Amino acid sequence: MLKDAVSKEKLEQIRVLYEASFPKSEKKPFELMVEKQKEGLCEFLAIEDEAGGFCGLAIMILSAGLALLDYFAIEPNCQGSGLGSTALHELRERYGSDKVVVEIERTTGPEARAADNARDRIRRKSFYLRNGMVPTGLLVDLFGVEMEGLTFGRKLAFAEYYSIYENVLPERMLDKVRLV
Repeated sequence: MLKDAVSKEKLEQIRVLYEASFPKSEKKPFELMVEKQKEGLCEFLAIEDEAGGFCGLAIMILSAGLALLDYFAIEPNCQGSGLGSTALHELRERYGSDKVVVEIERTTGPEARAADNARDRIRRKSFYLRNGMVPTGLLVDLFGVEMEGLTFGRKLAFAEYYSIYENVLPERMLDKVRLV
């Protein structure tokens, strides 16, 4: 179940899992996202089990009529329980099939196949594909990391994707979002 992270406790649980789950090269400053939450451009969602226990996070960037699933992680002890699929389904219902966009590390090409986390990349992509997402054909360099875009079938032009970041990033950082 998705719950808005409105309490300090939930936000701290999200911060701890966020820090543990993503490589430094892919993390935005958490404080920047909290600032954007206050502006209505970012949502922190806790993923909970049936008993209300914290099991994961979804951090959404809301901009340009799109909902970018910027970060998505399930606690290791909750993985394999179906909570990730349930949460993705709830995100689709909450924001609409035509608005949800996901970025994943590139899975094709020699560098992607040789990456230390190549299997994780393929596993991650398979998860999204199993849950109804499809590749957009967009390949972007996002802060030096090549990312593929996925949606629930919506076509997505680079200019539209880029507009998400134009609305949430400081101007000095926009040159870090490029089409490959």
